[in-house]
Amino acid sequence: MGKLRYLRLMFKYISLLAFKRKTVGGYCEHAAATWGDRIFWRFENETCSFREFDSRVNQRANLLLSLGIRKGHALILMMDNRPEYIETVAAAGKLGAIVSNINTNLRERQLLHSIRISKPTLAIVGTEYASVMAQAMAIEPVLGPSQILADERWPSGEPLPEGWQLLNPLLEKLPRDPPPKIKIRSTDMLCYIFTSGTTGLPKAAKINHLRFASAGIGMGWYGLAITPKDTIYCALPLYHSNGLLIAFASALTNGASFAIARKFSVRKFWDDCIHFQATAFVYIGEVLRYLINMPPSSSDRGHKVTRCLGNGLRPDIWDEFKSRFGINYIREFYAATEGNAFTLNLNNAPGSVGKIILKSSNNLVIARYDVEHEEVVRDENGFALVCRCGESGELLGKVKATTPFLGYSDEADSKKKLLHDVFVKGDSYFRTGDLLKQDDESNYYFVDRIGDTYRWKGENVSTNEVGEVLTMFKGTRMANVYGVQVPNADGRVGMAALIHDQGGEFDREAFYDFVDEKLPHYARPAFIRVKRDMDLTGTFKFVKSDLKREGYNPSLINEPLFVRNDALRTYDVLDDYTLEAINVGMLRF
Repeated sequence: MGKLRYLRLMFKYISLLAFKRKTVGGYCEHAAATWGDRIFWRFENETCSFREFDSRVNQRANLLLSLGIRKGHALILMMDNRPEYIETVAAAGKLGAIVSNINTNLRERQLLHSIRISKPTLAIVGTEYASVMAQAMAIEPVLGPSQILADERWPSGEPLPEGWQLLNPLLEKLPRDPPPKIKIRSTDMLCYIFTSGTTGLPKAAKINHLRFASAGIGMGWYGLAITPKDTIYCALPLYHSNGLLIAFASALTNGASFAIARKFSVRKFWDDCIHFQATAFVYIGEVLRYLINMPPSSSDRGHKVTRCLGNGLRPDIWDEFKSRFGINYIREFYAATEGNAFTLNLNNAPGSVGKIILKSSNNLVIARYDVEHEEVVRDENGFALVCRCGESGELLGKVKATTPFLGYSDEADSKKKLLHDVFVKGDSYFRTGDLLKQDDESNYYFVDRIGDTYRWKGENVSTNEVGEVLTMFKGTRMANVYGVQVPNADGRVGMAALIHDQGGEFDREAFYDFVDEKLPHYARPAFIRVKRDMDLTGTFKFVKSDLKREGYNPSLINEPLFVRNDALRTYDVLDDYTLEAINVGMLRF
């Protein structure tokens, strides 16, 4: 980082700590005073100025006050992307209350768990999810009917569950004057953002006002170079950190317009960018893969977008995406919502998640990791070992005053994410749960999530790296890779679920040759399953639990299923006869 750039960043961080702007409410008031009648949010065919936004936030804060919400209280928020979402978050922020951002894809058990661990006083539910919430409450009434407000933007025509109140008429009766001032510090909690739950039930990561402001400055101003002339387009869910902590925070803290899509649509994405005159957007890697797989159209270059920021973009489509859609800058980053590990790629280097931005806050180290025993490797003195250049290991973030670990709402979950006495007695490190590696220029590269990497033939196999290779095979749009156990063998052999343009009739001989050329012997998948669609979490991560459970058993799978045949250099259809041969040890890998 250049010295001038570093000094400017330091100045910006100092300014965000100024009293009037250290909280979300402070930013709302500052934006209203500074940018006044300029357009803040854009949604469908509606717009709202910065001044009007702050006024609407005040009105919603007064509603929450009238319902008994006070500093430290938690409230559930479950609705699609729309202006009311960010107004509720900002309104609660002005009162020092905590918003629990519920993943709208959750149902019953996971939904009830997320509500329960939030310990809410109130719930605000978009009428689009009224039936979902009602079904969960019928199983376990964590909240009484009088504690649930229905926020209606799209009338459903269905009656509300008994005892629920419609928010809109209550809101209209209240003034838009600022709520009574209370002391709120930047370290006070603003919201909970839930982990995706791919390895268990979701955990509620604690986010304070400073984390919100830091994301807006670090990601928006520094990463995306956002100014009041820009419009940030967000098609990611606002319950996700990329939507709330990057897109929304970047717009609010830097005076830019915030264009909101109700949901991500691969067909409407570029048309939306044109309609909203967007200049930047936030992404998750799979979103860009969906876009690159669409047929070319006039919208590909009809927009004004010049840069984007996100995480999870695979190297194989990096340059192609930039070239096809005319994107000048892709800012890939690494961060954990709840953690203290952060890197940012400002060099446009394909595949890298970047470097540490502030050398003064350097707290990251890659520790050697034993995939088979799933633990950090320690020496004879009990201390962790640092990985060599190019060697993958678990990324750890040292916990200190400038890089704290806020943790989860559940203290037991927080304790599980910390390692103690790692390099010296008394130190503490946040466990990211991810395997990364670093090159000789200090660039970091994501390798895989711990638990997704499996061991076969004495080697660690990264499902992420194998997936990147498989998607390079012609016609393969997605590759979800995982390890499965086979009889009479140690470790797990590779299996891949593919979405392929030609369905189950893809060229199996050509695929065999491709895999043989591109992958080492231990990483070549033994089983292939061709799917019509792929199960994803609400944040576009692959779901692997059901795939692992079903394995390669043809009686459980009603989709094309193949097994590697080295003698014929192809992938054969896997039937009951072949399964029996595997089970009795006649067919080995």
